[in-house]
Amino acid sequence: MDHFDRGHGVVVILHGHADEPADARAWARRMAPSGWEVVAPGAPRDESGTRSWFRSGPRGADAASLQSSAERVAELVDDLRGPAGRPVALIGFSQGAAVALAVGAGGAQPDAVVSICGFLAETGGPAPVRPEVRSGPRHPSTLLVAGSSDEVVPPFFSEDAAAALSASGAGATLRVVESGHELTEEIGELVHDWLRSVGAPPVRVSLGLPVDRVDAGSELVSGRAIADLAVAYERAGFHAAYVTDHPAPDERWLAAGGHHALEPTVALAVAAGATRRLALHTNVYVLAYRNPFLAAKALASLDVVSDGRLILGVAAGYLAGEFAALGVEHAERVELLERSLTELRRIWSGATVDVDGAPIRPEPLPVQRPTPPIWIGGNTVAAMRRAARHGDGWSPFPTAPGVARATGTARITDVDDLRAALGRCTEVWEAAGREETPTICFVPFGLQRYLDDATGRLDELVDEITELSALGVDWVALSVPGRTRAEVRDRAGELADRLGLRAEIGSA
Repeated sequence: MDHFDRGHGVVVILHGHADEPADARAWARRMAPSGWEVVAPGAPRDESGTRSWFRSGPRGADAASLQSSAERVAELVDDLRGPAGRPVALIGFSQGAAVALAVGAGGAQPDAVVSICGFLAETGGPAPVRPEVRSGPRHPSTLLVAGSSDEVVPPFFSEDAAAALSASGAGATLRVVESGHELTEEIGELVHDWLRSVGAPPVRVSLGLPVDRVDAGSELVSGRAIADLAVAYERAGFHAAYVTDHPAPDERWLAAGGHHALEPTVALAVAAGATRRLALHTNVYVLAYRNPFLAAKALASLDVVSDGRLILGVAAGYLAGEFAALGVEHAERVELLERSLTELRRIWSGATVDVDGAPIRPEPLPVQRPTPPIWIGGNTVAAMRRAARHGDGWSPFPTAPGVARATGTARITDVDDLRAALGRCTEVWEAAGREETPTICFVPFGLQRYLDDATGRLDELVDEITELSALGVDWVALSVPGRTRAEVRDRAGELADRLGLRAEIGSA
């Protein structure tokens, strides 16, 4: 667990015999869908110090050591999937591929398995007993990649494995490429594209809880309403629920179309108590409004009570009247955000924090270590750099005429603007030395048109989400219209069906 990148899905990479996990992890980054974690466990070392997943003998693989490795990896898959039910893909090379193909013996199945230059390990005796699968699909999607000139593990081993899987009812996709016993750029691209096609949906969806509609009263703004709708969102297949953050909006902003909001961690804690998988998304939390220790306590508490489901979206904020009401200098909001982001990591480090000579050891720490995913909002290059320094993702947003000026951010008015911004973000991320790609969360340009005409504009919204996925957007933040819980539930269900979210849950 020392070698990992953060994200909303997980790729577990199993290295080959005598290889090192750090090398496998570097390759796995090229194969992983954007925003996914990469976990590279290491095989045990044998008497000579060589890493090996199992011993070999005259009759094939040693059954006990193979079973031990398969059970260890299965336990890791189960832990990484967690209560939120994150998708897990298992990739193995050579001997690691043999373990990947055998991992069902441990009782937990990944959502997808990739064998590269691999084989089904023969033990020379009865196959290990396979207990009931405790998590994941019984027959995960499986890709077998063989090198046409591989002299170490010739391609017929992959062909035999594909035939055996098909005979068992599991099925598999076989690809033979021009290569030897090696990982090549072609294989990396092949695996990446395959994982995108069979893994989690190209775009994940965070759906807003309508707690901003205060004129609806307890029908939408109450503990019962939050719990009811959170359960409905989870059952429909949405990946997260979000709330906004406006502790003191002024009358002028409200008259121009602004809204009130419940305190974010309170509202999301209610949603947490009613659900098991639904991620809890602050979209966005204005750190400058709060003392960093108070923010760290509230956010860590939410991550703890939700068993590690917080997604922390943050931004600098922009409403001068709101800053004035809270006694915070509007002109210092960016500096305060930077300072708070630094402080959160220090407070959540687990180490004693010195405050004016007084030692403080903050507890509880977030369940997600070292921090929950942090997505940083704002459209400017400065916001991209802030995300690369402090975060795991970037949350730009569309700017209607006048919005960019009012919010003090850069314009993103159409798909061409967004495409250019995403390209610039990639450059900024690489310049900062970040090897993993940022998670991108965006609000579709057509969301307001859908809210104004949910029936007539639904297909248009779904088509735009598909287009955003092709651009490299990982998450979309959506909301649905409705003045009653029943209306919101119905619209959410209709949207989930059009996006195929229920089908995804049903196949898991």
